[in-house]
Amino acid sequence: MSTERRPVATRFRRRFVAVVLVLVVVAVLAAVVGSQQGPRLKAVSYDASGIVSRPAQRVIITANQALQRVTASDVRVSPAAAHTVTSSGNTVAVEFSGPLEYDRDYTVTVADARAPGQAATADLRATIRTGSTDVLALVPAADGGDDRIVRRSLDASGATTVYRGEGITGYVRLSRALVVMRDSAVGDSRIDIVPLRNGVEDRDAPVEHLTMPSSRGSASALHASDDGASFGFQYADTATGQSRDVGLYVVDMTGTHLPQPIAADGKPTTGAVPMTVTQWAYVPRTESALVRTGSDELFLVDMSGRVDAVRLGSATYLHGFVGTGTTAVVESGTGIQRVDLTDGKRTAITAPAGSTDAAYLGRIAQLTDETYLRTVGSVRSDGTIASRIVRVDGARASRLPVSIPDDATLTAVCPSPNGEFVALETKSSGASLVSVVDATSGALEASLAGEDVDWCGALPSGDEVG
Repeated sequence: MSTERRPVATRFRRRFVAVVLVLVVVAVLAAVVGSQQGPRLKAVSYDASGIVSRPAQRVIITANQALQRVTASDVRVSPAAAHTVTSSGNTVAVEFSGPLEYDRDYTVTVADARAPGQAATADLRATIRTGSTDVLALVPAADGGDDRIVRRSLDASGATTVYRGEGITGYVRLSRALVVMRDSAVGDSRIDIVPLRNGVEDRDAPVEHLTMPSSRGSASALHASDDGASFGFQYADTATGQSRDVGLYVVDMTGTHLPQPIAADGKPTTGAVPMTVTQWAYVPRTESALVRTGSDELFLVDMSGRVDAVRLGSATYLHGFVGTGTTAVVESGTGIQRVDLTDGKRTAITAPAGSTDAAYLGRIAQLTDETYLRTVGSVRSDGTIASRIVRVDGARASRLPVSIPDDATLTAVCPSPNGEFVALETKSSGASLVSVVDATSGALEASLAGEDVDWCGALPSGDEVG
């Protein structure tokens, strides 16, 4: 029996050795081919929505093997976009300084990528497609029925109703919910947190009715942080028939959802008299708010209370923020200035003659570090403003070619998150219209009947033009 088994065992060993040898040869050949071809693209990942709405967004390129260090000079982006580069192992992270344009193809190329110890190089080329955008607007009821909050996509026609209800006076969009502020028939304010599914109200989920700071009161100036972790509003306690404790409140969405007053020291404090506010808004991409008090003092307030408030001098008006979020544009007795929110330093904005030689000078809407729009105009005989929009690029001012009807009043100019488009709100004969135009050419992209565009929520409260 043992004699008969020996040939079988021998054949098995020979086959095993042969298979191993074949695998070794294949591995060696693969290594040789790989060393001659250079690295290859394995995967690419990015957030198509985030990359058009926020700065410091990344495209992650993954190769099929480890790479030598890649620098910014090794990476080309077309169309050109400012970026930085970090690399580790087989991944390359391309971080963009600002949001990219909507609905566009970008090619990211890592030139002459090389594996450590190998001579062969190869280009790693990835094409990404950025997301489109939409706007929300409030459509007041014409016949005493429900007001509607509608969504209009820039790459599709028609509007979709997101939410409807009576007496809507304001709203902000969180990641998966809509915060809706409403007034009752007697002028009493209520705030609801409405769950969303697929971008509209989720009717299978309960609406949360916020417990307000008093039994009766008036809420306004609703704003939310970019990440949806908190939102805030101004509130006046009218339970006694008079306005009392008028000031700023915050709602922590990661906590109890109970409004807390922001005390005079800039900290959320239960039972405190709230800080008086004339204008305020969240600083983009932070939990901090820029607050102009009733006495025109300017504070940077951490709405979470973890960091002490910082006084940044004074201001008579808050225009808005530069896209990166570290700079605000404010007005004071010495003119319009850019305030660095990291150290409080101020520099005068560039204001060429074409942006200042008008009887009426309105709000500045910053598009990029060097470019902004400003509403200017003349006063009509009936006291209304005949407006036009000026675009300032560095030291050059030119008129943005948009048409504003003679009988219409321009009420708001609000840039899209990446500054590519701008929403114009106009009112005429009781009707409101939102026109979304290209911020460079003035070309009309979309329009819808309504007001209170969600893009305007990024601007400090008091988002009227003047």
